[in-house]
Amino acid sequence: MPAAVPRGLAAGRTEELRRANLSAVLRAVHVGGATTRAELTRALGLNRSTVGGLTNELMSLGLVAERVSRAGGRSGRPSHLVVPRCDNAVVAVDLQVDRVEVALVALGGTVVARRSRAHPRGNHDVRQLVGTVSGLAGEVVEAGGDLRWIGVGVSVPGVVRADGEVEFAPNLGWVHQPFTALLAERLGGPVQVANDANLGMLAEHLRGAALGHHDAAYLAASVGIGGGFLVGGHLLEGTAGYAGEIGHLQVDPGGLPCRCGATGCWETTAGENRLLTLAGRPPGGGAEAVADVLSAAERGEERARRAVDEVSEWCAVGVRAIVNLFNPEVIVLGGSLEQLWQHEQARILAAVRRMPVIAPTPSVRVVPAAFGRDSSLLGAAELAFESVLADPQAVRRYPTRA
Repeated sequence: MPAAVPRGLAAGRTEELRRANLSAVLRAVHVGGATTRAELTRALGLNRSTVGGLTNELMSLGLVAERVSRAGGRSGRPSHLVVPRCDNAVVAVDLQVDRVEVALVALGGTVVARRSRAHPRGNHDVRQLVGTVSGLAGEVVEAGGDLRWIGVGVSVPGVVRADGEVEFAPNLGWVHQPFTALLAERLGGPVQVANDANLGMLAEHLRGAALGHHDAAYLAASVGIGGGFLVGGHLLEGTAGYAGEIGHLQVDPGGLPCRCGATGCWETTAGENRLLTLAGRPPGGGAEAVADVLSAAERGEERARRAVDEVSEWCAVGVRAIVNLFNPEVIVLGGSLEQLWQHEQARILAAVRRMPVIAPTPSVRVVPAAFGRDSSLLGAAELAFESVLADPQAVRRYPTRA
């Protein structure tokens, strides 16, 4: 006869199971939107009374509400829908090379308010940027009115350690900068920070172009090229959080020096500034300048055409490497790579197919990012929501003002 489980241990396991089930219900409503208790019961494999109790507890925590849908079901009676309470929100930050984007995002994924502020490329003093982020956070929280601010997530174009500290952000000129700790001190609560491409992958997987896929790659280019990879349904992070720096894959040993200290990295051949300089434009022009070069190439401007052709070939080199390394179901392109793809899809695919590829390329879909340049920003929101989704009972409120 098996030994009896000690009462305290059994209670602990029961509480752990309840916390996991609370998390499952809240995640389902946050990602899937309004749903009935019956649908939650079927989707989560729980019984009706358990789902009812969990929903009631989430309602008492102020995280979900119920509303009546007049559409009704087969019986014609109104359906009671469980919905995320939009008066719970997080501050999402996308720290870019030339600007800071900050948004207030409600539970359920709706953007409530957003602010943007440009800063000169090359002017990335960490304390100054902390002040900028803090000020913009205060503005979006104020614009959101009477709500509960429950988290902060930040997207950074660099290597972020597993503990959230920014180890190396070459295009910001950062090495071992205490950005996370300084911002947390300024805002009066925990701050979650992660690599921009990883967060782009997260957003596209939850609600975007990689929805329903378990093996996917997200590639986004601006000054650099970042990569986020989903392997077997899990984000690839590596031992210390450094995995996925595909922009620093060496593709041209005799090529240009990279800000990381190496030579011929992929981002020096296919990044935004390479396209601009090849086309005779000054670097640093952003999406508008890239669009101008692509339009000029279509109009027949010779130098722009040569620039687009060369960068398209190097884009294909990187795509081929992704296919061979990760064999993904889908590759999602963001930033200037998305712009290039929209204009040069046939050329890039033809170049990929000319190169030796182990996986059959027809089995790989290459698609533009569903959220455009907002993928990393929305991924930062999901990062901020994670602590609440993982343990709804631990929901907390930040100070009213940043």
